[in-house]
Amino acid sequence: MPRLAAIVFLLLGAAVPAQPAPVPREPQERRVVLPDSATGAVPELRVAAGVVTLLLFDTPLDRGSVELEGRARFQFVDTGERMLALVPATDLRTGEQLGLRVRFADGASPDSAVFVLVSQPSVVDARVRVFRRAQSLAVLQAELAEARAQLEAQRVELARLRSSGEAGGPAGFALAGLLDSSGVRALDAVVDSSTQVASALGVQAALSFRAGLWGAVSITVRNDGREPWTPLEARLTGPGKGARTRVLGVHMSQSRVGPGEVGVVAVDVGAPTWKKGTVFSLELVDASGARRLVFPRVVL
Repeated sequence: MPRLAAIVFLLLGAAVPAQPAPVPREPQERRVVLPDSATGAVPELRVAAGVVTLLLFDTPLDRGSVELEGRARFQFVDTGERMLALVPATDLRTGEQLGLRVRFADGASPDSAVFVLVSQPSVVDARVRVFRRAQSLAVLQAELAEARAQLEAQRVELARLRSSGEAGGPAGFALAGLLDSSGVRALDAVVDSSTQVASALGVQAALSFRAGLWGAVSITVRNDGREPWTPLEARLTGPGKGARTRVLGVHMSQSRVGPGEVGVVAVDVGAPTWKKGTVFSLELVDASGARRLVFPRVVL
């Protein structure tokens, strides 16, 4: 019977499916700023068996002062002038932590850096830049470099979207469903010359556009004053009792119209709910309320 039991055990053992290979951890690069006081949170370092975790410091190290808990469990530990490399021989158990202390060579405060080593199933710290002070020049330079990298990534993504076949102009209007069989009608808008002089703003062109599903007013403005001009509000007033019509937005070809510059202002009035040919008055107002453009007759 013992021999039979052993044979059954071997057969059952042979039938057990192979365990899936562990999922490779994703290497991470990040920054760590040391806490300002001893009561601050101790930063974690995520290590993995057989993977090099490289710490790069902005201050020279006291190479002989490295204290690593469980050092025998690491197959490689190397300290340079501003660098510390760690390679664990095995992964840490779930919830297990090992302490690491590195002292700086100049004796200034803080005189050392303390870390907690852990293992996580999905990520490992491959490269960690350690900064001694939160407002140091090195930290600010690193943050600036990261911001520039993010802006460059956004620029590349924007260029990709623009080149991905997204249609603009009339084709974009057609694809967006903004053109129908009623077509588009454009009419000149009448400018109040008195407010034009008072605000030192010249109007080179003013047109109203109406389609079946949208309406807009386009104004080409020349700034003859000494201060930049940015309209923040558009007031569209209807006939009769002068009820104000809701405006969806005010858009510009640039952030502001500087002295001597020309810019285009577009007012989005949304889908017309009024009869064709209705006469409105339109007023563009800047933040101060002092520099205004008034169009007493805008036909939509």
